[in-house]
Amino acid sequence: MYLVYTPFYRSRKGIFDGKPTTMQELKNKFKRGMDADVIDGIYSTKKEANDAADKLFKKAKRN
Repeated sequence: MYLVYTPFYRSRKGIFDGKPTTMQELKNKFKRGMDADVIDGIYSTKKEANDAADKLFKKAKRN
């Protein structure tokens, strides 16, 4: 699965780093304090995640 995060910093990598996330990594992120509200979407393919991240990044740059 690929996670796309809500834009917080103005970096593309902060929204999507291009790597799949395992369930163990996701579990660890929540243990370290990640809030579910920062996840914009969960995608099954890298292409879908990249497309969503590109849209979010462009939208964040305008604001």
